[in-house]
Amino acid sequence: MLASERFIYILDQLEQSGVITLKAICQQLNASESTIRRDFEELEKQNKLKRVHGGATKVSLGTLTDDKELTMQQKSGINIDAKKKICRYSASLVQDGDCIFIDGGTTLMFLTDYLEGKRVKIVTHNNFVKIKEGSTLELIRVGGNYMPRYNMNIGSIALQTVEMFNFDYAFIGCAGVDVVEGIAYTAEMGSAQIKSAAMKQSLKKYLLIDSAKMDTRGFYKFSTIKEFDGVVMDAFGAKYKKPANLIIAE
Repeated sequence: MLASERFIYILDQLEQSGVITLKAICQQLNASESTIRRDFEELEKQNKLKRVHGGATKVSLGTLTDDKELTMQQKSGINIDAKKKICRYSASLVQDGDCIFIDGGTTLMFLTDYLEGKRVKIVTHNNFVKIKEGSTLELIRVGGNYMPRYNMNIGSIALQTVEMFNFDYAFIGCAGVDVVEGIAYTAEMGSAQIKSAAMKQSLKKYLLIDSAKMDTRGFYKFSTIKEFDGVVMDAFGAKYKKPANLIIAE
């Protein structure tokens, strides 16, 4: 198959699903990983896709709203290694007896894997967060209005419930970050209220971001980067000035 034909196929798959994996495209086109990786690189140069670890996503067009953002199911399969690094580091901050808040989103979905073995109370509205049978962790899942696109609960009930707790740590996710302006965004307003409430009720606040979310301007500003005790990332672009509270998870 010619490169131009592969490009058409790749972009067509991307248009249909919003995210594609390197492995799947290799299998579908019966091509080597090095070939498809070069295709991804070329299409990224043409600003037709954005490469992420293990695959590619659509190029963000303008302000990110919930209509443009990938679903959580789509996000759960990309940048997995980066998310695990971020969660591993973040879990290392937590001690026995702590009470923590885990925000919505797939970046935080691996946190409980690295917390296992510690006696920790967890409050979350994120339905991706799970614990094993016989776990040392105590999970308190916040109810409310269920958002299928984000697999989390929001609304007045969720907000009132979160406001009843006090946390040692709040681990917060976001839809995107404007690194130059130092602003964290969501793609909608409902989850931003939950984030703000958890941050207010917490002694320490950490923003967890995989590097694919840099340079993404979202619909709703919920916080500045400076408000966090730490911003935990897997990598940071060399062209930007690093925030003073940046932590690169190894």
